[in-house]
Amino acid sequence: MDLDIFKKTGKVKITCLLLIVLGVVVRLFFFDYIYCDYKFFLNEWVEYIRNNGYAYSLKDSFYNYTPSYIYILILLAKIDVYSLYSIKVVSLLFDFLAAYFISALVYLVSKNNTARWISFTLATLLPTVILNGALWSQCDSIYSSFAIGSVFFLLKRKNIMSMIFLGIAFAFKAQASVLLPFFFIYMIRGGIKWYYFFIIPTMYVFSLLPAWIMGRPLADLILVYQMQSNFDNALVSFFPNIYIWVENFIPADKIYGMLFTAIFVLSMSFILMQKKYIFTLESWVKLIFLSCIICPFVLPGMRERYMYLGDLIAVAYICLYPRKAYLAVGILFVSFYSYIRTLNYFGVFLGDNNVNPLKALSFFNLIPWKAVSLLYLGIIMLIVTDFVKSLRTNVVEKEF
Repeated sequence: MDLDIFKKTGKVKITCLLLIVLGVVVRLFFFDYIYCDYKFFLNEWVEYIRNNGYAYSLKDSFYNYTPSYIYILILLAKIDVYSLYSIKVVSLLFDFLAAYFISALVYLVSKNNTARWISFTLATLLPTVILNGALWSQCDSIYSSFAIGSVFFLLKRKNIMSMIFLGIAFAFKAQASVLLPFFFIYMIRGGIKWYYFFIIPTMYVFSLLPAWIMGRPLADLILVYQMQSNFDNALVSFFPNIYIWVENFIPADKIYGMLFTAIFVLSMSFILMQKKYIFTLESWVKLIFLSCIICPFVLPGMRERYMYLGDLIAVAYICLYPRKAYLAVGILFVSFYSYIRTLNYFGVFLGDNNVNPLKALSFFNLIPWKAVSLLYLGIIMLIVTDFVKSLRTNVVEKEF
């Protein structure tokens, strides 16, 4: 019997390894394509860095990302490699780090080695993950790796390490904020003391120091996320959330949407702090998923990439709750749909030609925007219903 299990596990590992290699090959297929983010921003930044003394360029305001990513670009600029490739390789490496933490989270809950291998493989094969780094040249895998690592360490009761990782995630992108409702509920239920959260801004400020030392005003560095938010004031930006229904009826100011989100999160948090709700380890994973998919639905100005964390946590949801896998698959569809709509709008460059390597999926434009939004809302409601039901039926002996 043990030998049969060993053989089965061995076959799973071999299959997973082959699929992982296939995922790398697919990524390499996209490596020569140039998305507008690279053409008009990342490439320009790398050239500026090379022409202005590498680290000395940090004093200038040529970038609107946090300096954490610019430090990486400085290292890449020093390498005599085509920056398009080097940037995409960095994203690829963090794709695998994010997949590692997803698999570690799955194993923490399930204690199933097969599930760990499958979750790692699925995380590397997600279409949105592949497109984000290999085609978009984006770095969402970096902050996501640290964000997922943060929740993993939190559920391992390693609170300081968790906050350090979350601080690093915020030092790369503000999108790590989609996890804040989860962390807030975890705190008010006594899982972590409030003062640990001071580690997050400490890590963020620490990440600014090299740029500040090189001469960039500290105020500019601290307010970089505000600058990013002001760059695009649209309530709707290639993502089918609640604002596609109300953008014509409310002021075009993100502050109202952010206040609505804050009130919504606080209301839900104080409901869930009641002792009649019993949280198990599985409950916290479900809440992580909800946090990552509800925030993009209710926050204004969301782009297609802002579901990235939700996509990765969807893999954990699929592996841990296979009977509810269709809900996570639905979320992955909503996210992928947003990517394809964005790609159909902007296209990418191959040489000097604007092309669309996924033109065969142009029919996605025929799927009504609001229909996908309704699907998104319906999935959230079903996941919430299942989550609340599980809280009411959990036994005290398994409380976490």
